[in-house]
Amino acid sequence: MSPRLVPYGEIELLKAEVNRLIEILLRTTERGAEWHPAVDVFEEDGGVIVQVELPGVEAHELEVGLMDRSLIVRGTKRRLEGEPAPRRYHLMERFIGKFQLTVELPEPADPRTARAELEDGVLTVRLPRLVEQRHRMHTIPVVENREEGRDDG
Repeated sequence: MSPRLVPYGEIELLKAEVNRLIEILLRTTERGAEWHPAVDVFEEDGGVIVQVELPGVEAHELEVGLMDRSLIVRGTKRRLEGEPAPRRYHLMERFIGKFQLTVELPEPADPRTARAELEDGVLTVRLPRLVEQRHRMHTIPVVENREEGRDDG
């Protein structure tokens, strides 16, 4: 069985596609990789707890918010104090820069009573369950409307 000959045009198309993919990869590397810190989400009596590993991040560099059923954590991880300016790295696995993380929650949470605490590089966000008030009876006052001097005759 003889090998199938590939037309020259197909080789050129393949070469162009490979070059395009390499350019995309190089542009992505220049911008820097995104940081995906480790996250744990678990239930506890009365709500949900979200823990995020954020080594080297300080509390004043964090913004934590709740939108619908999404917890949003934004922040900046800076170089350690006294660490020299960027050098020519051969390997760099530690993330430096801005990050954003969105965690989908298993149930609605009450933003009025939520708490966030950063201790030893771990952000713990306590999100009490939102107590829906659909089945609660709300009393609506009834006002008697009398017209004085009304003549029904």
